[in-house]
Order: sequence, then C-alpha cells, then structure tokens
Amino acid sequence: MISIPRGLCRAFPALARKCVSGRPRGPAPVVVFEAKGGTLTVWARTDDAVLVYAAPTNGDDELLVVPMAVLEAAAGPGSEPVELCVGPKLKGEARYTDRGVPNIHPFDAILPGKQHRPPDPPDDRHTAPVEFLSALHECGRTAAKNATRFALTRVQLKGKAGRVVATDGRTALLRDGFTLPFADDVLVPALPVFGARELAGERAVRIGRTATHLVVEAGSWRVLLPIDKAGRYPDVAGVLPRSAPTTAVIDDRDAVELLEKLPGLPGGDDDHRPVTLAVDGGFVVRAGDAKGDAVREVRLRCSTASGPGVRAAIDRRVLARALALGCRTARLTPDKPVVFECKDTILLTVTLDPALAVGPKPDTTHTNTRTQKEIAVKSETNGHPPNGRHDPPDADPLLLAEELRVALGDALAAASRLVAALKHQKKEKKALTQVWSSLKALNLGPGGQQ
Repeated sequence: MISIPRGLCRAFPALARKCVSGRPRGPAPVVVFEAKGGTLTVWARTDDAVLVYAAPTNGDDELLVVPMAVLEAAAGPGSEPVELCVGPKLKGEARYTDRGVPNIHPFDAILPGKQHRPPDPPDDRHTAPVEFLSALHECGRTAAKNATRFALTRVQLKGKAGRVVATDGRTALLRDGFTLPFADDVLVPALPVFGARELAGERAVRIGRTATHLVVEAGSWRVLLPIDKAGRYPDVAGVLPRSAPTTAVIDDRDAVELLEKLPGLPGGDDDHRPVTLAVDGGFVVRAGDAKGDAVREVRLRCSTASGPGVRAAIDRRVLARALALGCRTARLTPDKPVVFECKDTILLTVTLDPALAVGPKPDTTHTNTRTQKEIAVKSETNGHPPNGRHDPPDADPLLLAEELRVALGDALAAASRLVAALKHQKKEKKALTQVWSSLKALNLGPGGQQ
C-alpha cells in the first residue's frame, strides 16, 4: 500500500497537463509510484517532458503503476491521505474519505516494466533564483506555436551568457542574469508548467543537467526537459539595434493608466491590433480604426522622450506585455525593431506596415493620463474664436498649438487652391493666344477676309 496526500491527487494531473507543448495529445500518461529507502517518488512521462514529485515516506518499499484517472478520481478538497492498494491480478483500489464519507475507487493497475524505471537524476544541482522559473514561463509564452525551419517552438538557454531566449519570428524575449551549470547553448521545449500556481510558492529552485535532459527543480517538484540537439536557432541578440536615436522612458503612473486604456483604443478588432508609438513633443500612444474615422491618443504626461521624432506601429498586445513585464524604456530606430527594456529583460518586436502608423488629426481625441479628461480638438473659422469667445489665459498650450496648426493647415489649403486657379487661368490665356495667332495666320481674324 502507498499513501499519498490528497492534494497531490489534485496537483499532479494539473501539472502533467502543462508539461505538454500545445494541447494535450493522445491518452493521459500512466503514473509511477515508487517507495524506496524512505522516499516516495511519483513520476509520469508526457510527450514533451518528465514530471517528478519526491517526498519522504514511512511506508515499505513498493512499486505501483496506475492510470492517471485514478488520481483525478480521488482529487477533491481536503488534505486527508489517499491509500493506493493493489491485490491479485493487478486489481487495485484507491481509498479515501470525502466529507467524512468513505469512498473506494477501483482500478486496474499496470504491470511494472523496464519502461517504468525512474529517469536518472543529474549528477550535480546548482541553486538558481526564483526568477528563473518566471524566465522559462515568459519565454515559453513567446515561443512559436507551430514548427518552422528554425526551432522556434523551443526555448534557448545560453549557458555562457546566462540568458534565456525565445522568439516566434516577430517578437523576442531575452532574460539575463542567470548562472547556468553549462557553457554551451541548449534548446528545450516551451512549456506552461513553469507558470503554474503549484510552483509559484516554491523558493528552492535548482538546475541540473544529464546527457539528455535539462533538470529544473522547485521544492518537491522536478521537471526534466529533453534537450533538442538537432534544432537550429536564430541569433536573436544580433537583431538588436546597436544604437537607438530615440528613447522614451515611461513613468510608472503612465504605465498603469495606459494598461487600463489600451483595450478601449480604436482598432482593437483589426489585424495585429495596431497602435502607434510617437515621439512628438513628448511620448504619445495613438490608435485609429481601419477606416480612419476615429483616432484617439494617450499622451504620457509624466514620461520623458529624447531624440528625433519618430512613429512606429506595433501590436498593442506587445506593448501591454512590455508594460506588464516592467519594461519602462522604449528605444525606437527607423526601420528597426522596437526595443523595450528593464533590468535583465529585453522585449523586442518588429514594426508593422508603416501605413498603419497613425498621425495626429484635427479631430483627434486626446486622453490625458494625468487628468483623465478627453479634449475634443476643433478648428475655428477665419482664425477668430466663434461668437466672440476668447481662450482664457490658462488655456491648454497643447490645445492652442493644435488649433494654430489646424488654422495654418486651412490657410495652406486655401493658398494651394488659389495657386491652382491662377495656373488654370494662365493656361487658358496661353491657349487663347495660340488660337488667335492661328486665325491671324489664316487671315480669318477680325478685319480679315471671309
């Protein structure tokens, strides 16, 4: 008989489902229970990893192999133990109490074989910061979902650089600051297990390596990731612009309010959900719909920007993720990827079609991240306020500047129309002169013979 806590019946199947890249495929794996030398080891092999749980036990040495459905059937609230017993002909029972009522779940055990031997542990384990789990999780989210000629469905660990890298071909995430127990670069599956709440509270994180697997331990849990030795991976760091002429530093207060406003900006249902990052007298995030009828902008009043003016259209989901990761520095280079940075984290993304970059328009609605007001900018006729109204001394200088720009634009348009009319008149006069000369040559002009 093997006794396990009921909480393990809840946690183990949940983590095993997250040890698969993409949606689970095929039947659930079997679970191996091995009590030996005062240690209980529970493990299962999925298509993309090996999940292991180890804890002390007082039971006798024993080996059981049971379907995953046994743990799922015994899962439920409470912390009372679940007893797994197997009798003749591999007939087994899971015994537990549910709200004070004894329960028995019968099952057919599996005959142990060579394939049910536990995987070899690493020879050595090195302590890692808890941020290493977050790096694996966030990079796993960045990896591509579908295979390409490069192994973009993998996460790359660069041993010498102490860096975790992932990209889907358009967006890349680089997490630095780790000491890895190897010097070469390895590729491992991108799995969601490292973001699971079952591992979130674990503080003791260790890294190891065998000939075939990278081993990540968190408390009593261990995940063995198979190393892809045949996959090819691009040089992501080589894509980083060496220098960016324009830099914006986003204030924390602006970041919080921008995260709140991003979902409500126009164009959220368009392809790539574009927003425009613009440095123009400050840092502005602007968005419009596909028809160009509605344009809204969020001007980050507390943020700073330096360098020449520039506009870049990116996916708003990338912007939201950069802010959520704490990246507060944006570096913009014309025709280069946009780079968001913070300590030990770099998120870069390729820009969208320049035609998607939205510029300011006369009817643009401004969202002030500090005052929470929306100011509708309207042009005024003939350069004079309507109805004799004058702007108060404390009028918004940005509003006045926008009105002046619109008035100058109207004047320029009127001047262009006037020049066009004069050119047209000049062409008509020239044509009449040519006709007159022709008639005169034929002696058909006034005074000539009929």
